Amino acid sequence: MASARLIDGEQYLIQTVDKKLALTTHRVIQIRSPWDLRGCNSIMLEDISDWEIKTTGKALYLGLSIAAALMVYVNDSFALMSGFFLMLYVMTRYRRVHILSPSATMVLPLDVEESQLEKLIEMVRQAKKARVSKLTPQEQPPCKDQDLAA
Repeated sequence: MASARLIDGEQYLIQTVDKKLALTTHRVIQIRSPWDLRGCNSIMLEDISDWEIKTTGKALYLGLSIAAALMVYVNDSFALMSGFFLMLYVMTRYRRVHILSPSATMVLPLDVEESQLEKLIEMVRQAKKARVSKLTPQEQPPCKDQDLAA
């Protein structure tokens, strides 16, 4: 299982093969890479406000491309570098799931088909629905005797 510590009563529902993403009964957990100072990001299921599927790339490459394009006035060879960084930007663009909450945004770098992505989102919806139903007390309908007395 993933190296994230679980809350009391929390259980794993599903986990990716590389153990970098886990869905539990309480939250969505993303394990960071070793060079990102070992740790995890997590969002509680009840805090999830929305999710989007966006195509995003490395903004650094786009910035370097623009900077190299501006340097063409100094030397014409910067035009090749600008094209190179622009190509890198286009090559690093992937469709990613952005899970939004009021306090944070979690970007899931998933390389799966659209149908599998929809299944993952549906699983998160169901887990969130189950979690919220456990947290909110079930409202009891008013007693019919009280309605008649009023």
